Amino acid sequence: MIKSRYLLIGAGAVAAIMGGSYLLKLNRLSHELESETKVTIHQVSLIGIELAIRVRLKNPSGGSIQVKHPFVKMIYGNKTIASSQVKDTNLAIPKYSEVELDPIRIKLTYMSLATTVPALLKEYRESGKLNLVVHTVTTINNRLPYTKTDTITLGGGRPA
Repeated sequence: MIKSRYLLIGAGAVAAIMGGSYLLKLNRLSHELESETKVTIHQVSLIGIELAIRVRLKNPSGGSIQVKHPFVKMIYGNKTIASSQVKDTNLAIPKYSEVELDPIRIKLTYMSLATTVPALLKEYRESGKLNLVVHTVTTINNRLPYTKTDTITLGGGRPA
């Protein structure tokens, strides 16, 4: 009876140590995973602007990981002006490598921009640039959330 109790306590301690080690590795991985987000104007039409968002995920760690397809949200001021679709697909990133995703395309109509963020159009007319905040959100190994915020500038800098 006493031996089985000590055996259970020992097994519980080993499981706690192994679980803690696994959680620390996942936490370290979330700090090491790097993402690069580049936004370009893909097409301009009479209806609006189509943006192409390129996301590159880099895995500098010694273990391969699974990452959900990233969700990208574009913000101007405190308002969300556009976001990508949510996809439930896993992307494998082998150890010490990087993966570039197919471009994510987002259409912005002039009417929606004029009604939600008129200051954005005013800034573009005055400076020829757009300063946007881009949030990239994903999940590592179906457990650990990963978020990165980038500030990007679109446009050539000539007043429109």
